[in-house]
Amino acid sequence: MTSSLCRTFLLTCWLLLPVAARADDTLFAPPGAWIHDLWFARHNGVYHAFYLQAPQAIGDPRNWSARHDLQQIGHATSTDLKHWQDRGCAVTPLPRTWRSAIATGSVVRHQGRWYMAFSATGAQSSVVGLAVSDDLMTWTVPQDSPLLTSAALEGSWNGRSLHWQALADPYLYPEAVDGWYYMFLNARVQGDPLNSAGCLAVVRSRNLQQWESAGIAAYPEWCDRMETPCVWRHDQRWYVCFGTAQDQAEFPDKWTESVPDSLKKSRRVNAVFTGKDLLGPYLPAGEWWLDQLPDGRRGYIYKVLPGLDGMDVLLTSTGSKISPAYPVEYPDAGGLRLRLRN
Repeated sequence: MTSSLCRTFLLTCWLLLPVAARADDTLFAPPGAWIHDLWFARHNGVYHAFYLQAPQAIGDPRNWSARHDLQQIGHATSTDLKHWQDRGCAVTPLPRTWRSAIATGSVVRHQGRWYMAFSATGAQSSVVGLAVSDDLMTWTVPQDSPLLTSAALEGSWNGRSLHWQALADPYLYPEAVDGWYYMFLNARVQGDPLNSAGCLAVVRSRNLQQWESAGIAAYPEWCDRMETPCVWRHDQRWYVCFGTAQDQAEFPDKWTESVPDSLKKSRRVNAVFTGKDLLGPYLPAGEWWLDQLPDGRRGYIYKVLPGLDGMDVLLTSTGSKISPAYPVEYPDAGGLRLRLRN
């Protein structure tokens, strides 16, 4: 085959690939790494993406045990949410300490400095650690102990007094409200069946150091965990997206009664709940499950943030890379819809 025929043949094969498969070649991941669970900050026109990254050398992107033990918090920047520049590692685990294993986090600015809360599960009771930065580029972990532990706290739901325990996944609402910073947590109600005890709990602080319970924001009573939340406001409504995790042997009846047939046995489902206040209650409304991206890709754990034009966009990790930014639409019934960028 001549070189020109060879080029024509290869081009034809490429054109016959599904659009999503071709486009994945343009998506970003750090060299030699897989990524998942993203979170974002924006400053001076630059988007900062933080994410969990693990080396491809482990050989299997689905080897979650190895990923969890090896993962770091990576960092990339972009001015258009499409082209990303690798900025290296922001936070690493520290062997034989309370942060020997780290995971999902979030970022907020306070008194001219940046603060990153991140999951830290190196010690039996540790849940959340804190890193600080003056410029979003260089991070340090100044404390020699976790910011939050798994000690039980109190809250209420539907008039019922409950004790809940933080598990992971701190989400810092990015602005202070009446002088308070709020952190949403993947948590579990004590004493309830494990397959339905997952809740979103909230703590608050004025200085990002000392925290107190601010209650329970969502408790659908149909999942094991409500993972990696993101909270934002649009018009007069508040929204929270999270991942429903089912790792117990049996699905709760309330779950199988609440979702379409295609999701009844799904162990991981993306959900979007709606509320009237920052602290909830957040409840399922409309078509609250959102598992299919508009270009046919799939992702787990979503983040919604203002795009370049001020309209909200959604990003996730897909194929262990940063997804495109999908414009968000808000149906009157609740939840959200995604569309492809024009």
